[in-house]
Amino acid sequence: MSRLSQEDANPTYRNVQDYAESIRITFNTDKLKYEDLLDLYFEMHTPYGTGSTQYRSAIFVYTPEQKLLAEAACKARGNTGSHVTVEEASDFYRGEEYHQKYIEKKTTSRY
Repeated sequence: MSRLSQEDANPTYRNVQDYAESIRITFNTDKLKYEDLLDLYFEMHTPYGTGSTQYRSAIFVYTPEQKLLAEAACKARGNTGSHVTVEEASDFYRGEEYHQKYIEKKTTSRY
């Protein structure tokens, strides 16, 4: 088994391989149910098929219960939900700094 290079171990925008651009959400289950979080996902995101691994619409899950709930949420949304993959969560890498708050930076910069 070969060791991963530093570049492979921490993907960059130019070296995304099979990674997806995503956000990681930490939430308090006493205040927000996972099902409510799934509803928010579909309210704030319009899934569509891109054919791109990096920009696919996906829900990354940590438990079998989350997987079942995410799959049910996708199924309940018919064609819209069919464009979302439900995948096991793996390592999360913070995006490069120039991608952080991208919209805010683009709308406040002066040309």
